[in-house]
Amino acid sequence: MSMENWMRELPAELRDLSIVNLAIPGSHNSMTYGIDSNSRLAPDADSAIRRWHRFFPCFVRRWSRNQSASILDQLQLGVRYFDLRIAQNEGKFYYCHGLFAMEVFEPLHELRHFLDTHPEEVVILDLQHFYDMNIKQHQQLQKQLLEFFDHRLYATTDGSLLECTLNRCAQLKWQVVLICRRCPIGLPPSFWPSYAWPTPWPNTASIKKLQSFLSASLLSRQPKQGYVSQCLLTPTGRYIALRFFFTLKRTAKRVDKKLKPWILEQFPGPFASDEAPRVNVFLADFVHLKDGQFCEWVISLNNKMDPSQVDLIAEKTL
Repeated sequence: MSMENWMRELPAELRDLSIVNLAIPGSHNSMTYGIDSNSRLAPDADSAIRRWHRFFPCFVRRWSRNQSASILDQLQLGVRYFDLRIAQNEGKFYYCHGLFAMEVFEPLHELRHFLDTHPEEVVILDLQHFYDMNIKQHQQLQKQLLEFFDHRLYATTDGSLLECTLNRCAQLKWQVVLICRRCPIGLPPSFWPSYAWPTPWPNTASIKKLQSFLSASLLSRQPKQGYVSQCLLTPTGRYIALRFFFTLKRTAKRVDKKLKPWILEQFPGPFASDEAPRVNVFLADFVHLKDGQFCEWVISLNNKMDPSQVDLIAEKTL
């Protein structure tokens, strides 16, 4: 299977499943590959980061970048869920994670071109956090995003998430699902609210605790929701200080190695409210490691579903 076209190449029966019932690779802080030596401190930087940046800017950059691959490279590796953090600066919108990355629409032009040339692929853009933005700026950003993606958006008025199947999206030329979290104003119908796609945060620097959290929190998933399993560590100040010459990429390699067995034993697909919940989106740092092995693991989980049984299983969730 081509990772670049993996949704198109799924069996027809699986393409009739909702995207919340598929196993989908996602990238954490997707646009932080844009952080470079010119990047300035962003509003989300805490006091420790601000102190370190004053004396060790290279050190801060190493721990602020969660991805090295560009958005096009991520798309070609199979990533279809993007975790976005946005801050305002001097009237413009930027991606950020401690430091400013590129302007918001710079990589989205590449994304839109990819979608134009891959009409059967669907992406989820999750606007996770906003910083230093007032009401007027939230409204401005929403308006710009709606105009930018236009007819490609699968809106709340188009049906439930369970009705958002790859075949239906291809037929109606829908390719983008926009999720907006922690927004202080009401959402237009083209944006999906936070509760439609939960993404529990592990908030641990321990891989053992991370795996326990992933298993336990998955049990709270509801059949009609999307769901994100965050397969990543959150380094504390002490963790980072003890690894001054390490990088976040090295941490990501350890997580991949330790979590591989857990990921490969998971099952996607529909489930009833009285059944064990199944997985959906998997989120990771540095998705390009070892030629995108994380994406391959996640996408391969879809092969566990028996196309001949999909209709029978899907009826349970209706």
